Amino acid sequence: MKKTIGLIVICWFIISCNNDYRKFKITDYTKQRIDTLVPNNNKTYVSFVIKVKGYSNDTIKIKQVGYNDLNLIGDIGTIYRRDYYGTENVICIFDPYKATKGKLEIEYDL
Repeated sequence: MKKTIGLIVICWFIISCNNDYRKFKITDYTKQRIDTLVPNNNKTYVSFVIKVKGYSNDTIKIKQVGYNDLNLIGDIGTIYRRDYYGTENVICIFDPYKATKGKLEIEYDL
């Protein structure tokens, strides 16, 4: 019984630690992707970071609810930072916009 409870606690801890970070690859340009980052109550935050690396054949947009869109095209290697203090969830949207081909690696991090 104690082993089962311990395993549940460890799994919950691992899952809850990843709510403030996402890393993924984009090769399918037919649909948007929506991610919600949730701040961990036990952490102190000072910035929100978007890292994008790769290429696309036309303009893509990375949208963050409440902020200006990040428009990127061609060979991409960029880091976007803004102040963030852990007060709200962050909703990020990858929008292929005009792009139809490419390969991107995107990270969102609180």
